[in-house]
Amino acid sequence: MSGGFRPVAHDNLEEFSDPVNYDIEEGPATRAPARFYGDLAAAAGGAVLEIACGTGLVAIELAARGLDVTGTDICRPMLDHARRKTQARGLAATWIEADARTLSINRCFDFIYLTGNAFQAFLTDDDQDALLGTVARHLAPGGRFAFETRNPAGCNLDDLPDEQPWHRYIDAAGRVVQVSGTQRYDAAMSIMHWTTFRRRVVDGEVQCRVSRIACRFTGVDDIVRRLAEHAFRVETCHGDFDRSPFRETSPSIVLTGCRD
Repeated sequence: MSGGFRPVAHDNLEEFSDPVNYDIEEGPATRAPARFYGDLAAAAGGAVLEIACGTGLVAIELAARGLDVTGTDICRPMLDHARRKTQARGLAATWIEADARTLSINRCFDFIYLTGNAFQAFLTDDDQDALLGTVARHLAPGGRFAFETRNPAGCNLDDLPDEQPWHRYIDAAGRVVQVSGTQRYDAAMSIMHWTTFRRRVVDGEVQCRVSRIACRFTGVDDIVRRLAEHAFRVETCHGDFDRSPFRETSPSIVLTGCRD
Protein backbone atom coordinates (compact mmCIF):
# COMPACT_ATOMS: atom_id res chain seq x y z
CA MET A 1 0.00 0.00 0.00
CA SER A 2 1.59 3.26 -1.08
CA GLY A 3 1.02 6.52 -2.81
CA GLY A 4 -1.35 7.84 -0.15
CA PHE A 5 -4.23 5.55 -1.21
CA ARG A 6 -7.02 5.68 1.37
CA PRO A 7 -8.83 2.34 1.74
CA VAL A 8 -11.95 3.85 3.36
CA ALA A 9 -14.60 6.17 1.98
CA HIS A 10 -15.01 8.14 5.22
CA ASP A 11 -12.68 10.17 7.44
CA ASN A 12 -12.56 7.53 10.22
CA LEU A 13 -13.64 10.14 12.79
CA GLU A 14 -17.34 9.27 13.12
CA GLU A 15 -16.63 7.27 16.26
CA PHE A 16 -15.36 10.42 18.00
CA SER A 17 -18.22 12.86 17.41
CA ASP A 18 -19.65 12.64 20.96
CA PRO A 19 -16.69 13.18 23.33
CA VAL A 20 -18.70 13.37 26.58
CA ASN A 21 -20.31 9.98 26.07
CA TYR A 22 -17.11 8.62 24.55
CA ASP A 23 -15.47 9.17 27.93
CA ILE A 24 -18.28 7.35 29.72
CA GLU A 25 -18.14 4.40 27.34
CA GLU A 26 -14.37 4.09 27.01
CA GLY A 27 -13.12 5.50 30.31
CA PRO A 28 -13.05 2.26 32.35
CA ALA A 29 -10.86 0.57 29.72
CA THR A 30 -8.16 3.25 30.07
CA ARG A 31 -7.24 2.57 33.70
CA ALA A 32 -4.66 -0.13 32.91
CA PRO A 33 -2.99 1.80 30.06
CA ALA A 34 -2.92 4.95 32.22
CA ARG A 35 -0.95 3.06 34.87
CA PHE A 36 1.31 1.40 32.30
CA TYR A 37 2.20 4.54 30.32
CA GLY A 38 2.25 6.66 33.45
CA ASP A 39 4.91 4.45 35.01
CA LEU A 40 6.98 4.54 31.82
CA ALA A 41 6.65 8.32 31.57
CA ALA A 42 7.66 8.80 35.21
CA ALA A 43 10.70 6.57 34.71
CA ALA A 44 11.74 8.49 31.59
CA GLY A 45 11.39 11.86 33.30
CA GLY A 46 11.07 15.13 31.41
CA ALA A 47 8.50 16.01 28.76
CA VAL A 48 5.80 13.59 27.56
CA LEU A 49 3.93 13.53 24.23
CA GLU A 50 0.79 11.51 23.56
CA ILE A 51 -0.04 11.19 19.87
CA ALA A 52 -3.75 10.71 19.03
CA CYS A 53 -4.69 11.65 22.59
CA GLY A 54 -8.43 12.01 22.03
CA THR A 55 -10.16 13.48 25.08
CA GLY A 56 -7.03 13.02 27.18
CA LEU A 57 -8.32 10.04 29.14
CA VAL A 58 -4.75 8.85 29.67
CA ALA A 59 -2.80 12.10 29.22
CA ILE A 60 -4.76 13.88 31.96
CA GLU A 61 -3.97 11.08 34.41
CA LEU A 62 -0.28 11.58 33.59
CA ALA A 63 -0.66 15.32 34.14
CA ALA A 64 -2.24 14.53 37.52
CA ARG A 65 1.01 12.78 38.43
CA GLY A 66 2.86 16.07 37.89
CA LEU A 67 4.28 15.19 34.47
CA ASP A 68 4.84 17.74 31.70
CA VAL A 69 2.28 16.46 29.19
CA THR A 70 1.45 17.48 25.63
CA GLY A 71 -1.39 15.80 23.74
CA THR A 72 -2.05 16.04 20.03
CA ASP A 73 -5.05 14.86 18.03
CA ILE A 74 -6.68 15.51 14.67
CA CYS A 75 -10.21 15.70 16.12
CA ARG A 76 -11.07 19.15 17.48
CA PRO A 77 -14.18 18.17 19.53
CA MET A 78 -12.13 15.60 21.43
CA LEU A 79 -9.38 18.14 22.18
CA ASP A 80 -11.91 20.77 23.25
CA HIS A 81 -13.30 18.30 25.79
CA ALA A 82 -9.77 17.48 26.97
CA ARG A 83 -9.17 21.20 27.61
CA ARG A 84 -12.41 21.52 29.60
CA LYS A 85 -11.53 18.53 31.76
CA THR A 86 -8.00 19.79 32.38
CA GLN A 87 -9.30 23.18 33.48
CA ALA A 88 -11.96 21.60 35.70
CA ARG A 89 -9.29 19.61 37.55
CA GLY A 90 -6.87 22.54 37.79
CA LEU A 91 -4.19 20.69 35.87
CA ALA A 92 -1.63 21.88 33.34
CA ALA A 93 -1.35 20.24 29.91
CA THR A 94 -0.79 21.40 26.34
CA TRP A 95 -3.27 20.37 23.64
CA ILE A 96 -2.41 20.66 19.93
CA GLU A 97 -4.73 19.99 17.00
CA ALA A 98 -2.68 18.34 14.25
CA ASP A 99 -2.38 15.35 11.94
CA ALA A 100 0.11 12.93 13.50
CA ARG A 101 1.61 12.23 10.08
CA THR A 102 2.73 15.82 9.59
CA LEU A 103 3.02 17.04 13.19
CA SER A 104 5.85 19.50 13.79
CA ILE A 105 6.43 20.91 17.30
CA ASN A 106 9.51 22.95 18.08
CA ARG A 107 10.56 20.76 21.01
CA CYS A 108 11.58 17.20 21.77
CA PHE A 109 10.14 14.80 24.30
CA ASP A 110 11.68 12.25 26.64
CA PHE A 111 8.72 9.89 26.28
CA ILE A 112 6.27 9.52 23.38
CA TYR A 113 3.35 7.11 23.33
CA LEU A 114 0.12 6.17 21.56
CA THR A 115 -2.70 4.29 23.22
CA GLY A 116 -6.29 3.27 22.55
CA ASN A 117 -4.91 1.11 19.73
CA ALA A 118 -4.38 4.38 17.84
CA PHE A 119 -1.56 2.78 15.82
CA GLN A 120 -4.28 0.90 13.93
CA ALA A 121 -5.73 4.16 12.60
CA PHE A 122 -2.70 4.49 10.30
CA LEU A 123 -4.12 2.40 7.48
CA THR A 124 -1.31 2.26 4.92
CA ASP A 125 2.43 1.70 4.88
CA ASP A 126 2.84 5.38 4.02
CA ASP A 127 0.76 6.35 7.04
CA GLN A 128 2.79 4.18 9.39
CA ASP A 129 6.03 5.53 7.96
CA ALA A 130 4.83 9.12 8.43
CA LEU A 131 3.81 8.40 12.02
CA LEU A 132 7.18 6.89 12.86
CA GLY A 133 8.87 9.84 11.18
CA THR A 134 6.95 12.13 13.52
CA VAL A 135 8.08 10.11 16.54
CA ALA A 136 11.69 10.21 15.32
CA ARG A 137 11.62 14.00 14.84
CA HIS A 138 10.25 14.63 18.31
CA LEU A 139 12.06 12.04 20.43
CA ALA A 140 14.88 13.48 22.52
CA PRO A 141 18.26 11.68 22.52
CA GLY A 142 17.96 8.77 24.92
CA GLY A 143 14.17 9.09 24.91
CA ARG A 144 11.70 6.21 24.96
CA PHE A 145 8.54 5.44 23.00
CA ALA A 146 5.68 2.99 23.55
CA PHE A 147 2.39 1.94 21.97
CA GLU A 148 -0.04 -0.95 21.83
CA THR A 149 -2.03 -2.48 19.00
CA ARG A 150 -4.40 -5.41 18.73
CA ASN A 151 -2.64 -8.66 17.87
CA PRO A 152 -4.12 -10.14 14.65
CA ALA A 153 -3.53 -13.70 15.85
CA GLY A 154 -5.31 -12.96 19.13
CA CYS A 155 -8.44 -11.38 17.64
CA ASN A 156 -11.53 -12.64 15.86
CA LEU A 157 -11.14 -11.42 12.28
CA ASP A 158 -14.17 -13.28 10.94
CA ASP A 159 -16.76 -11.41 8.92
CA LEU A 160 -19.85 -10.83 11.09
CA PRO A 161 -22.37 -9.16 8.77
CA ASP A 162 -25.29 -9.66 11.16
CA GLU A 163 -25.53 -7.15 13.99
CA GLN A 164 -24.04 -8.50 17.22
CA PRO A 165 -24.78 -7.21 20.75
CA TRP A 166 -21.59 -5.77 22.26
CA HIS A 167 -22.23 -3.95 25.54
CA ARG A 168 -24.31 -1.25 27.23
CA TYR A 169 -23.64 1.87 29.30
CA ILE A 170 -25.48 4.78 30.93
CA ASP A 171 -24.95 8.03 29.02
CA ALA A 172 -24.50 11.56 30.36
CA ALA A 173 -28.28 12.08 30.38
CA GLY A 174 -28.86 8.91 32.43
CA ARG A 175 -30.21 6.87 29.51
CA VAL A 176 -29.30 3.27 28.78
CA VAL A 177 -27.34 2.94 25.55
CA GLN A 178 -27.33 -0.45 23.84
CA VAL A 179 -24.21 -0.87 21.71
CA SER A 180 -24.05 -3.41 18.90
CA GLY A 181 -22.23 -3.76 15.62
CA THR A 182 -21.01 -5.60 12.57
CA GLN A 183 -17.54 -6.29 11.27
CA ARG A 184 -16.02 -6.98 7.86
CA TYR A 185 -12.38 -7.87 7.42
CA ASP A 186 -10.51 -6.96 4.25
CA ALA A 187 -7.72 -9.54 4.31
CA ALA A 188 -5.94 -8.05 1.30
CA MET A 189 -5.56 -4.71 3.10
CA SER A 190 -5.40 -6.18 6.64
CA ILE A 191 -8.16 -3.76 7.62
CA MET A 192 -11.18 -4.41 9.82
CA HIS A 193 -14.28 -2.35 9.08
CA TRP A 194 -16.51 -1.95 12.12
CA THR A 195 -19.99 -0.40 12.04
CA THR A 196 -21.34 0.51 15.48
CA PHE A 197 -24.97 1.13 16.42
CA ARG A 198 -25.77 3.00 19.64
CA ARG A 199 -29.47 2.93 20.53
CA ARG A 200 -31.16 4.89 23.30
CA VAL A 201 -34.75 5.86 24.04
CA VAL A 202 -35.42 9.62 23.91
CA ASP A 203 -38.95 10.91 24.60
CA GLY A 204 -40.36 7.43 24.01
CA GLU A 205 -38.63 6.92 20.67
CA VAL A 206 -35.59 4.82 19.87
CA GLN A 207 -32.73 6.88 18.47
CA CYS A 208 -29.79 5.17 16.77
CA ARG A 209 -26.40 6.71 16.09
CA VAL A 210 -24.36 4.84 13.49
CA SER A 211 -20.59 5.21 13.19
CA ARG A 212 -17.96 3.54 11.04
CA ILE A 213 -14.32 3.00 11.77
CA ALA A 214 -11.53 1.11 9.99
CA CYS A 215 -8.51 -0.33 11.81
CA ARG A 216 -5.43 -1.94 10.32
CA PHE A 217 -4.11 -5.14 11.86
CA THR A 218 -0.33 -5.46 11.68
CA GLY A 219 1.54 -8.50 12.99
CA VAL A 220 4.36 -8.21 15.47
CA ASP A 221 7.08 -9.23 12.99
CA ASP A 222 5.98 -6.57 10.50
CA ILE A 223 5.87 -3.92 13.24
CA VAL A 224 9.36 -4.77 14.50
CA ARG A 225 10.70 -4.72 10.94
CA ARG A 226 9.15 -1.33 10.21
CA LEU A 227 10.48 0.09 13.45
CA ALA A 228 13.97 -1.12 12.55
CA GLU A 229 13.69 0.61 9.17
CA HIS A 230 13.24 3.87 11.10
CA ALA A 231 16.20 3.12 13.40
CA PHE A 232 13.99 2.19 16.35
CA ARG A 233 14.99 -0.66 18.64
CA VAL A 234 12.35 -2.66 20.54
CA GLU A 235 13.26 -3.10 24.20
CA THR A 236 10.20 -4.97 25.51
CA CYS A 237 7.21 -6.70 23.94
CA HIS A 238 4.29 -7.62 26.19
CA GLY A 239 0.99 -9.32 25.48
CA ASP A 240 -1.06 -7.00 27.68
CA PHE A 241 -0.74 -4.10 30.11
CA ASP A 242 -0.05 -6.53 32.96
CA ARG A 243 3.42 -6.93 31.38
CA SER A 244 2.82 -10.60 30.63
CA PRO A 245 5.19 -11.98 27.96
CA PHE A 246 3.95 -11.68 24.39
CA ARG A 247 2.66 -14.94 22.98
CA GLU A 248 1.31 -15.81 19.56
CA THR A 249 -2.31 -15.47 20.68
CA SER A 250 -1.91 -12.59 23.13
CA PRO A 251 -4.74 -10.05 22.78
CA SER A 252 -2.34 -7.15 22.30
CA ILE A 253 1.15 -6.24 21.16
CA VAL A 254 2.52 -3.76 23.71
CA LEU A 255 5.90 -2.42 22.63
CA THR A 256 8.45 -0.16 24.27
CA GLY A 257 11.70 0.96 22.74
CA CYS A 258 14.16 3.67 21.82
CA ARG A 259 15.86 5.07 18.76
CA ASP A 260 19.38 3.90 17.92
